[in-house]
Amino acid sequence: MPESDPLQTPEEAKQPRKKKRTSDLSASLPLSEYARAVMHSHFEALLRHEAGTRLGEDIEELHDMRVATRRLRAAFEVFGLAFCPRDIRPLLRDLRAARRALGPVRDLDVFIENARQYEKTSAVSLQILIEIWQAERQSARKKMLVYLDSPIFATFKTDFSRFLDTPGLGARRYNSQEPHPQITWQAAPLLIYQRYADVLACEALIPEASPEQLHDLRIRFKKLRYAVEFFRDILGKPAAALIVDFKIMQDHLGDLNDAHLACDLLSGLLATLEARYQSLPLGVRPDLDGILAYLASLHARRRSLAETFPAAWAHFNRPEFRQNLTLALSEL
Repeated sequence: MPESDPLQTPEEAKQPRKKKRTSDLSASLPLSEYARAVMHSHFEALLRHEAGTRLGEDIEELHDMRVATRRLRAAFEVFGLAFCPRDIRPLLRDLRAARRALGPVRDLDVFIENARQYEKTSAVSLQILIEIWQAERQSARKKMLVYLDSPIFATFKTDFSRFLDTPGLGARRYNSQEPHPQITWQAAPLLIYQRYADVLACEALIPEASPEQLHDLRIRFKKLRYAVEFFRDILGKPAAALIVDFKIMQDHLGDLNDAHLACDLLSGLLATLEARYQSLPLGVRPDLDGILAYLASLHARRRSLAETFPAAWAHFNRPEFRQNLTLALSEL
């Protein structure tokens, strides 16, 4: 809590402190209105990348649109205590529908791009694999476009715009006799430290963590990073260093998760292809050696990332990170 100013009148001292910032994000805003301002920029990004996603010529357009839906969902998680659950439930439902429509196409974009990169650095062909994934992507893209053209998506955009442009809409009302942190600078430390504690709770699992446990840790890191990023405009300068550390951990865990998913996907696909071609004479069977080599490389990468993760965790879980977190929050 900020110290009182001896030059303030008693009436002024009762008012929430206002921080001088160049942006519209102020620590003295009610948490619900700060959240609305944060979400506004991500909703604008969603709308901005819709046309490119429909066109389909640049895969980064879809990536950015999907990221916007994820950040909006994360914002509701971080700022949830500021809103009435009943009022935001329809928005969460519509966000989930958008993510489900965009997700399969984006996942296949990543799989195809990674396979092409492997082809460039190896002497094998993954033509069969890429053609299969391209066909699946085309099917997923048709479903995505049906959703984007649907009244459901149009209504979602209208409802979300109204929610963002109407101060107080959906804000939770607390009993004045049962105080809760409702001003942004009051709530931010709790919201960040809760997610930091969720990450630290996994420490005992690190040496022998399973892929599922590491995936869960990745999600916890993502929530912590989002919380810090959402409050970045009102935190101290060390917040930038925190986000760099988060990115290192997320990249490591994200690459590990991608390799794990690709291994499972390729293993299943290989089994299907081998069963399909089993009745064909050996001389006319499609060559699956390239896919086998790619699968072996993914297994090796997954193993390497898992083995090096404890060192990455040790770098993250160092005193400097905790000091930076404390200093960043001390600016509130």
